[in-house]
Amino acid sequence: MRIRWDDLQRQGKLVGGAVTPPESGTTDYRLKVENIQPRPVSVTVLSIDQPSVKGPRYSFSGQVRYENVDGVGYLELWNYFPGGGQYFSRTLSEHGPMMKLTGTSGWRQFVLPFDATGAPSPVKLVINVVLPGRGIVYLGPLQLGDQQGAGVFPEGGATPNRLLALVGRIVGGIGALIGTLTSMGRARRFVIASAAALVMLGVLLFAAGVAGFVWPRAYSSGSPLLLIFGFLTSLVPLSLLPVIRKRYEAAELRAMRAHDLA
Repeated sequence: MRIRWDDLQRQGKLVGGAVTPPESGTTDYRLKVENIQPRPVSVTVLSIDQPSVKGPRYSFSGQVRYENVDGVGYLELWNYFPGGGQYFSRTLSEHGPMMKLTGTSGWRQFVLPFDATGAPSPVKLVINVVLPGRGIVYLGPLQLGDQQGAGVFPEGGATPNRLLALVGRIVGGIGALIGTLTSMGRARRFVIASAAALVMLGVLLFAAGVAGFVWPRAYSSGSPLLLIFGFLTSLVPLSLLPVIRKRYEAAELRAMRAHDLA
């Protein structure tokens, strides 16, 4: 579900902010939210009754730009459920699409996710822009979607944590295969090459984690996990390589002795 600010304005459903014309190179209208006072404000920019979400996990995504935001501002999604339950999610991360609003930033992606697993469908969704002091926030069109469809994660639907989990399963499988073949004394070249490849993979993941701290806007909040996972992925196979070589040498020596005895 795509939500355009100019459409809401024409329908008389705009609840906050001011619609601004498209910027150069785009046809999308923007929503401007400004706080000119030094005191905190919370501006409701979207309210949807009986939202059409297909699954228990859904999110709003889009683009945000801000200028001279004092303190730490954020976007928040309030979720209202039958019976009076109210829950929220906020963009207060240090990095990634859920990064907080502070200072000045060009256009970047944002996401407001929510997991309502085990609960009934929400009866109302509300998005607020919260500013602790002076500042201006611009929002592009919004996309409401579930995690099985497009629009949940703005950059392709795969989060760094999910990718790391997948890589972890692959690395674990290779590690188990290396251990089995080493104990059997078979496929020496494959085992040593696989262990060396794991070391290189770990080095690359560790470098990506370091880059996440140097260029936080180019990477997501998975940077600490990249550092830890990369360190372990490189260190463990590297420390085991001498043991693997000795085991194969011992296996070859036993084979030679058996051949001599025969």
